[in-house]
Amino acid sequence: MNISENKIYDLVYGDKPILELKEEAMQKKYSTYGTTVTFSPKVFIPLTTLCRDHCTYCTFVKSPTDGGVYLTVEEVLSIAEAGESAYCTEALFTLGDKPEDKWKEAKNFLSNNNCNSTSEYLTSSMEIVNRKTTLFPHANPGLMSKEDIIEYKKHSVSGGLMIETFSTRLLNKGQPHYMCKTKSPNLRVQTIEYANTIKYPMTTGLLIGIGQDQREIARDLWGLYNLVNKYSCIQEVIIQNFVPKMNTLMKNSPEPSTDLFTRVLAVARIILPTNISIQAPPNLINDVSLLLGSGINDLGGVSPLTIDLVNPDKLWPQLDHLTNIVSGTGQVLKSRLPVYPSYIDRKWLDDKNYEKVITVIDSDGYTRFDKMVKV
Repeated sequence: MNISENKIYDLVYGDKPILELKEEAMQKKYSTYGTTVTFSPKVFIPLTTLCRDHCTYCTFVKSPTDGGVYLTVEEVLSIAEAGESAYCTEALFTLGDKPEDKWKEAKNFLSNNNCNSTSEYLTSSMEIVNRKTTLFPHANPGLMSKEDIIEYKKHSVSGGLMIETFSTRLLNKGQPHYMCKTKSPNLRVQTIEYANTIKYPMTTGLLIGIGQDQREIARDLWGLYNLVNKYSCIQEVIIQNFVPKMNTLMKNSPEPSTDLFTRVLAVARIILPTNISIQAPPNLINDVSLLLGSGINDLGGVSPLTIDLVNPDKLWPQLDHLTNIVSGTGQVLKSRLPVYPSYIDRKWLDDKNYEKVITVIDSDGYTRFDKMVKV
């Protein structure tokens, strides 16, 4: 297929019936992943809810007066150990972006914990979880420097940074990313470029419906297409639908329609290389089977213990229920680590992490729960 921004626009907004788009997407999905649909059993570890930015749709971030805090090392380890007991394999470290640049409370906490930065505190927290539990840390700290990524790679098997949108218009006054410098698409792409240089497996993706117009959504998919073809560190992309939340400035903003969102999912699968896994969260839509018929091969992290701290009012589906839904579409749900099978290689993983990974996977690179070990 000859891919261009205009071609993508025609696929998303043209006259081609959605059933034809979904059929084409599923054929491409089956050609590489067969009937397998994966997920990552995880626990959320909200290392800090402080941040130097505050997007107009975010409820995760809090100011110090509203309860913005850091977790202590003891709290981090307690969450990880609970996840270990529940056979989780991923410790998803979610946190605000460099809050010490804005809040004196953040600086004070870090100083009291012998750290110069949140990045340093994240590194030490991931090291403890990686060493003392069977979980595999995944870092989601916002923008990252080369030095950050070098340190993160020692103690985590992957990282993540959503592009969300390539539209710089949404940085303007009155838009959701106004005065949120870390949401600059150029800075986010720079982080992915750093990760590519250092060979650190990354997740990225788009947030559909935060204010993009039709042309911008097509341009976002076009930008994503170019990004994954340029940077081999990208192991998966998330296509996520915006969901309005109470107590935010965007609480009355509309969600993208189910028809639009599933068309975007299908087009993403059609245009992106087959080696790129496509994920859509199963707790943000009423009918998960609609996702499973649109070309995705992954449902992301699902936790038996912790809520979705980014979308706290959207509960995870129970795993047995999710298994039945997947089975009902003629597919099979399998557990994976936060590093995909094709990235389980010494080129992409620190030696100690590689040795930990290979002891817990089967011949296809999926999880063997009977072999969970500590390093």
